[in-house]
Amino acid sequence: MLRRIRSEQLQVGMFVARLGGPWINHPFWRAKFLLSNEDQVRQIQSAGVQEVWIDILKGRNLPAPEVADAPAPGVADTTPAPAPPPAAQPAVPLEAEIGRARELLQSGKSVVGSMFGAVRMGRALEVDGALLLVDSASHSLSRHGQALLALARLKARDDYNYLHAFAVCALMIAVGRTLSLPDEEVRELGLAGLVHDIGKLTLPEAVLLKAGARTPEEEETYRRHPSAGYRILNEARLYSNIPLDVCVHHHERVDGRGYPFGLVGGELSLHAKIAAICDAYDSLTSARPGHQEWSPARAMEYMAVRVDTLFDRRVFKAFSRTVGIYPLGTVLRLRSNRLAVVCAQNESDPLRPRVMAFYSVSQSRSVPTELIDLRHSDETVVAFENAAEWGYSDEQLMAMYAANA
Repeated sequence: MLRRIRSEQLQVGMFVARLGGPWINHPFWRAKFLLSNEDQVRQIQSAGVQEVWIDILKGRNLPAPEVADAPAPGVADTTPAPAPPPAAQPAVPLEAEIGRARELLQSGKSVVGSMFGAVRMGRALEVDGALLLVDSASHSLSRHGQALLALARLKARDDYNYLHAFAVCALMIAVGRTLSLPDEEVRELGLAGLVHDIGKLTLPEAVLLKAGARTPEEEETYRRHPSAGYRILNEARLYSNIPLDVCVHHHERVDGRGYPFGLVGGELSLHAKIAAICDAYDSLTSARPGHQEWSPARAMEYMAVRVDTLFDRRVFKAFSRTVGIYPLGTVLRLRSNRLAVVCAQNESDPLRPRVMAFYSVSQSRSVPTELIDLRHSDETVVAFENAAEWGYSDEQLMAMYAANA
């Protein structure tokens, strides 16, 4: 796995896979070798070599604080320009933000589609439009913390690949804020979410879109997409480590059962742990080849019992605070045998959200809607339900609770 760094970042123990510049400019006749002493490091640096490709699977990687690469001379620097923190956005009601979020999703589908299409055609990856999309998502989440997240979950099967990227982007921005990460780091997380699955562009459609179980050979092919994505991003000269790190490690799991390298919790960055949870949640709650979408609450329940085995505990707690134990749009059965949809979170008591009752199970019919704050009610949650089984679409419920939230 190659990583480009500045020559002054070289350290003993790194495996040099390639040196920048013509070979005649430096005294090393071998193209690949392990740096075994400081003299070798000084020789490379004094020879005027500006950049070096190291193989992080055969030798030492950069230590965590030193994550940024520098552009080679004569090469345009595509480092995302530092962005000012998002301007404070006035909070707006859910109903007011839903329309903006819907337009943003359509824009996101177009931007991600164009970006992925260019890569498919062999053109260079352009991130300027992607960063504008990240900033727009950030502003939407500032105006209302749940509208975009709820809408991004509702995607047609045919739109999955494009809108999954945008949904993970929005989730990672939101979780980064919950963890109080610096604004520029949160922006990089958003970009990482957009490109985390870009390696899937290299997969045969027969493998990517297969509805049934994959054969062992197909699964092996599928599991190459994180490494393929890393190569695409590295060749695009993204000088931030976060998108690269997230792309190659978002399928790793804290107990070492992930791929491609089987890393354990202590070997994974915070960013990779955030991506693993956001990617899994959106995948579980989306209709895609071979999978019928789960309700948000079912996905949260599934993930909660896998904390400390598949998912990092600290990050999952932050994720739960971000989307809620019962995320917006979850259908709950109440003690009164009514169905109610979650329309607002109670941060102080996440198990008792604000809900809107709309259906009587015992009478098998719709009933006049009633807003209920479960913190101040004798009603309790008995179970979560699948809206479709009761004849309601997610879009119908969204229109209903947005108007009453």
